Amino acid sequence: MNAERLPRLWRPVLLSAGGLVLSALPIFLVGGLAVQIRQDLGFTETQLGAAVTVAFLCGAIAGPIGGRVADRVGGRAAVACGATLASLSLAGTALFAHSWETLLGFLILGGLSFAFLDPGLAIIINSNVDPGRQGVAFGVKEASIPASTLLAGLAVPVIALEHGWRWAFLLGALPLAAVVAGLRLVGQTRTLPTQTSGRGVSVSRRALGIVAAAAACASTASSGIGVFLTESAVAMGLSEANAGLLLAAGSVAGIVTRVATGIRADNHGGPQLRTIWVMMATGAVSMALASIGSVPLLVLGAVGAFAGGWGWTGLLFLTLVRANPSTPGAGAGLGLLGLAIGNGLGPLAFGAAAEQLSFTAAWAGAAILAGAGALLARSAAPAFEPARI
Repeated sequence: MNAERLPRLWRPVLLSAGGLVLSALPIFLVGGLAVQIRQDLGFTETQLGAAVTVAFLCGAIAGPIGGRVADRVGGRAAVACGATLASLSLAGTALFAHSWETLLGFLILGGLSFAFLDPGLAIIINSNVDPGRQGVAFGVKEASIPASTLLAGLAVPVIALEHGWRWAFLLGALPLAAVVAGLRLVGQTRTLPTQTSGRGVSVSRRALGIVAAAAACASTASSGIGVFLTESAVAMGLSEANAGLLLAAGSVAGIVTRVATGIRADNHGGPQLRTIWVMMATGAVSMALASIGSVPLLVLGAVGAFAGGWGWTGLLFLTLVRANPSTPGAGAGLGLLGLAIGNGLGPLAFGAAAEQLSFTAAWAGAAILAGAGALLARSAAPAFEPARI
């Protein structure tokens, strides 16, 4: 039985992780290589934040639509479409981005790739992974986001400082073939019956909207930090190489947290919003510590922000898919809407605060937003509790 279950679990899980890494790379490489890109193309922190904002907001607008399309055409077709858009974004940035405007255009392609790839991957997990193992599956899937920032952080000392930032983008486009090949290893996308916390729960549109708003607030805080961590670390006294390594360390913390909370969700079952709001609150405290401005607290705050403040997204998608068992793509699209809005607004707000005030002020603002997300998630948690008879 174990021999049958392992391929069924890990094939879609590995595909999901690799696919989302590819989709996230265009935007997070821009963040990790921000110092080099801005020096080469000649634009400000606010312009960098604006470019990332537009890319994410395009993905947010297209997310619910992409989720419904994915439910209709199937997860594999949606993933193939999203992976192709992401690779075009990476290769186009490497070869043709010679101004802020052209960089923006290719980043928009990267943002749109999320709208198809993320719901498609949710459908593949829902169709090919037993409900009792979907927590770890979504955890590994969402761990690929900090894996993208890990690669972006390592790209600074390993590639960009030695060979130039364009090579990092060009090499990032290569995994497309592996993702497309991986689609052949998963079964037909079909909806499996859900169990555990999704059973017996009737979630109102209002509660779903509150969850999306909580995700938007918390991801606004975390995404700004993810994009500007290297620049803020340099401003607070770290070297460019050490700032890149700090981004990598925070990313590792985020990876471990997302997988570990997914395993916990499978082992304990039940609603996950209570865990989500506690993690958001932990992230808010971590960001507040980093805003003090000392290098040791910055390191502690960055790791806490990635682990707590950004480590809950796998639980979010698990919760929404369980609440929408007949249309998992639409459920994932709702989660993507909240996340992408936050991911879009975060870099713009963080970059503007850093440019007009200071990086410490930007960290303090992020802490406030993460705290607001925690309060919203806490208020919506009872609506996702199983009905008591």
